[in-house]
Amino acid sequence: MSYAMVAITVLWTFLFGYLLVASIDFGAGFFSFYSVLTGHENKIHNIIQRYLSPVWEVTNVFLIFFVVGLVGFFPDAAYYYGTALLVPGSLALVLLAIRGAYYAYHTYGSQRDNNLIYMGLYGATGLLIPAALSTILAISEGGIIYVADGKVELHWYAFFTNPYTWSVILLALVSVLYISAMFLSYYAHRAGDQVAFHVVRGYALMWSGPTIMAPYSLSSRSTIRIRGIFRTCWISPGCSFCPSFVL
Repeated sequence: MSYAMVAITVLWTFLFGYLLVASIDFGAGFFSFYSVLTGHENKIHNIIQRYLSPVWEVTNVFLIFFVVGLVGFFPDAAYYYGTALLVPGSLALVLLAIRGAYYAYHTYGSQRDNNLIYMGLYGATGLLIPAALSTILAISEGGIIYVADGKVELHWYAFFTNPYTWSVILLALVSVLYISAMFLSYYAHRAGDQVAFHVVRGYALMWSGPTIMAPYSLSSRSTIRIRGIFRTCWISPGCSFCPSFVL
């Protein structure tokens, strides 16, 4: 096994871990806010908080390790993606900071009641952060970055008008909500909270249809990448589950 393959295996492990944990986290934030609007707060809020309390402080550790490892193992990645990902990366960092402010407010604040403004920001970031991070895939695979005069440039018009960009964002959003709802259903069932289980199970069933249909909106470009995933799924045990989340 080559040095590059070992590095990719390590990076993929961290990325796959972040995708799973962050998907549950982001979806739980949206469902927490949605439950306030629909009057189901008392039914599922305790389950969500029981899951988030031990993991929210370490969720982004996977992402940090991945970024640092990517630049360390493959320095050229910083050249090609440093400028192109400046805007979506900065947006994701700002949204993560807002989300962290909610965690600090709710966990360490003197007032534990759910402020609607904070809950709104919490729920909104649960959707906006995956959307911002998913644009990285659209930028890297959508053919919208180019080198001009020795500088990597991003074609913004092509970025916003490329159907692949919006297909990836749509797939990211519905996948986050479905993965989160499924895990919360399992978590509520194991905790013996049948009331919360039936509520979040309804969310999972609601988002199962869009999750199945969303991959069909992707272009043939993604099909080539999925075939590549199948060819290299032996790299990590978690990779074998990746196509199932996509398909």
